[in-house]
Amino acid sequence: MFVRGYGGLRAASVIMVLTGFVALFEGFNVGLLVPLLESLEDNDPSSTHWVTRAFARVFSYFGLEMQLETILIALAVMVILVSALKYLKTVLATKTDIGFGIWMRSKLMGNYLHSDISYFHHTELGRLTNTLVTQVDHAGGTFFSMTEIVASVGITLAYLIAALLISPALTGIAIGTMLVVTIIMQYFINRARVMGVQIVEAHSDMQAGAVDTLSGIRVIKSFQLERNRIQDFDHRIRGVGVLNYKVDINRGQAGIVQEVSLFALIGGIVFVAVQLVGLDLAVTVALLFVLYRMAPKVNNLNSIRQGLAISMAALHHVKETIDETGAPEIISGSKPFQGVASGIALRNITFSYNGGPNVLENANFIIEKGKMTALVGTSGAGKSTLIDLILRFHDPVDGSIMVDATDLRDLDLADWRQSIGVVSQDVFLFNDTIANNIAFGMGDSKVTEETIISASKQAYAHHFILQLPNGYDTVVGDRGWNLSGGQRQRVSLARAILKQPSFLILDEATSSLDSESESLIQDYIREIRGSLTILVVAHRMSTIQDSDKIAVLEDGRIVEEGDWDSLLAEAGVFANYHRLQFRG
Repeated sequence: MFVRGYGGLRAASVIMVLTGFVALFEGFNVGLLVPLLESLEDNDPSSTHWVTRAFARVFSYFGLEMQLETILIALAVMVILVSALKYLKTVLATKTDIGFGIWMRSKLMGNYLHSDISYFHHTELGRLTNTLVTQVDHAGGTFFSMTEIVASVGITLAYLIAALLISPALTGIAIGTMLVVTIIMQYFINRARVMGVQIVEAHSDMQAGAVDTLSGIRVIKSFQLERNRIQDFDHRIRGVGVLNYKVDINRGQAGIVQEVSLFALIGGIVFVAVQLVGLDLAVTVALLFVLYRMAPKVNNLNSIRQGLAISMAALHHVKETIDETGAPEIISGSKPFQGVASGIALRNITFSYNGGPNVLENANFIIEKGKMTALVGTSGAGKSTLIDLILRFHDPVDGSIMVDATDLRDLDLADWRQSIGVVSQDVFLFNDTIANNIAFGMGDSKVTEETIISASKQAYAHHFILQLPNGYDTVVGDRGWNLSGGQRQRVSLARAILKQPSFLILDEATSSLDSESESLIQDYIREIRGSLTILVVAHRMSTIQDSDKIAVLEDGRIVEEGDWDSLLAEAGVFANYHRLQFRG
């Protein structure tokens, strides 16, 4: 099923056909050894092995005489043909194998990006990265391993048929021995399968720890936790090391069993052939050659099965991740979004995370078009959740969000989000130039230098950008750490402005800014008032004082609404917030 999703069935079919031809010609190649060896002896043609007589008829059909020269030429042709077919099979299998890995990574990343936000709430970033990078590498080899198994089986069958034609009795002994070895090898394969599952989990745990540690490097250094985190990471990597050691030991033990079995098989066949059956030297040597070539194929088959047992655990993990990220609950509506005519209404909104306590409960709230609406409340009141619902990162458990007379769930999701510009407290900048970070929100749309500069000027970022060493071509570093908090915030605002949104959301956008940066952002808000619909979520009262309407959220409910003066006059929750912030 997974190969069908990749689209590799045609390539797999071609590989199987090539493998069949390789096995067929390998069988002919081995069969030619009997007449070759008998041609070195001075035997009566009537006393030669029936395989030799059969090849003589084939040679005669093509007008060739059965002699040493023609046999050697035929062997050379067969060897070249088999080598060429093996090369073609290897090239195609390798290309398909690499393509399989690329397909899995592309599929995973696409699924990640289209997954619901809630999926990332309960899945560690390190584990997602591990699946995308490490486990796909391990899983990608399964396609090649499967083709190698088919090839080994095909060639082994060719050798087996050749051996049976030479001496059925001795071949029966060899088959019995190899079956016993294969049964013993199943023990090692089962152990490898269990270890494969453990390795997947250990690698995920190791990479999750690495990502958490490096992401929190500032906290770790400020609390002097370097030694603690090193010890934690050492524990994780030692776990991976122990499992890799066990895998190698398991592989080594299996190798010893196979080597001993091969020696016992060849020695036993020689003894039986010479002492008990009395086969001719040429036939005995040919049979030994066939068995000598076949035994490594059987051993290789068992080794590949052992490796496949480990990589299949990774493949199962990758497939499981693709399946669980492949069916998002947030599905786009089909109705094109053509702008807000009157406003956005949240009606009786109730929401909880994963069936837990309600974060929002029967919340009612209206955002009027062209107005500046503010949302205030204590930490944990549900402000960020409400923003996530408006962005449709989640759908409400109960109630609805109406855009004019249309339920938000019926609107085209891409259209809706494209109309919104968001500037949040936690600014994320990519490790790229300032210009590319500002243009990022435009996707594939062509962005000119002039429009980037214009957006930067509106966000009051142009001046500080010109003072940087490379101006707009300055690389901001990982998460933008080469810039100050206020600078990152203004670059984020420029990114939102460049989209030319009709609806701007400022989610605690000034909460961690210095007074100058906050003042500059407030200046921008004053400039755009009336031309955009603005929703401001803020703790700082100075940010929302000019709002047309202020809604107070407490314990998941809208408890007060009004403008600045009327809410202060009510002497309620908002007035208490104001008093606490401005006292003294």
